Amino acid sequence: MRRGNRGCVSVMAGGRRYRSFVHSIVLLLWVCLHYVETSSGKHVIHKKVGDTVELSSGLPTEGVTAATWKYGEIIIADKVIENNMGVSKRSPFKDRSELNQKNFTLTVKKLTLQDSGDFIFVSATKEKQRDSVIITLKVHEPITKQPVIKINSTWISSNESCKVLLECNTTGEVSYKWTVGKQTLPGPRQQYIIRQDGETNVTCTVSNHVSEKSAFETVKCSKDHSLRKETECSSSSLVMFIAGLFTGILITLLLLFLLYCIKRLCHKRLTLSETINQEENQQHVYSALSHGDRCIYETVRGSEDAGPAGSQIQCIKSD
Repeated sequence: MRRGNRGCVSVMAGGRRYRSFVHSIVLLLWVCLHYVETSSGKHVIHKKVGDTVELSSGLPTEGVTAATWKYGEIIIADKVIENNMGVSKRSPFKDRSELNQKNFTLTVKKLTLQDSGDFIFVSATKEKQRDSVIITLKVHEPITKQPVIKINSTWISSNESCKVLLECNTTGEVSYKWTVGKQTLPGPRQQYIIRQDGETNVTCTVSNHVSEKSAFETVKCSKDHSLRKETECSSSSLVMFIAGLFTGILITLLLLFLLYCIKRLCHKRLTLSETINQEENQQHVYSALSHGDRCIYETVRGSEDAGPAGSQIQCIKSD
């Protein structure tokens, strides 16, 4: 009995050692991962244009003898700089930034797209140089317009369903998310099958790290609806053709009318010019008769026996 008890105790002790060993390994892995994440000191902050950002290192502030903020390789703020709240005159943010001298938080206002980049915090205490902290700032344009959904439905007679092609359009660098019925699908384009006489609500959501916009549509599937859609497209094309033809005829008629008016106007001007010339000639004749010698023409008819010389013309000179 004693030997059996000792065997059980040995097995239990071995199990405890094994669990303790596994726990130690897991703890060691967690500590290593946590150390790697902490030592890297890199963070990402997303802001939109016009926002204000506060950059904090997250490190203790006691005993700090030197603290410097850099933007890439450019020093933009330093603890030892006393003018302008610790902001360097060479800083690209000198007119819209300030440094808190107590906790070394850097504040940058009125952000622009060009402000995106790495901000590096370098500090030291009396004992040692501390690890650098890198903060990556990404500035984005906010989304202001709703996306546009395009739907193209095709009737499939073999299984009496509709193949629906969905397309979502917008501008800028965004992420796309479709909500089709109860499903969530990524990407700007999707293909979906809807059974006959079915109806599905679709929503396209575009987003970036600072804003998002959505658009909503209802998709219906039926054979009659598909045929009606094709008929509507044909009717629309026919209407456009008739409208174009009518417009062409109207323009042609207007041009012909314009040419007729121009021709008539020219004819009137020519007739008016001839009339004026005739009047001027008559005025010259009347003027000749009213000045100087005057001739009066008479036709004197003789008798029938006078013969062919029965008419005489007499000119009477007036005094």
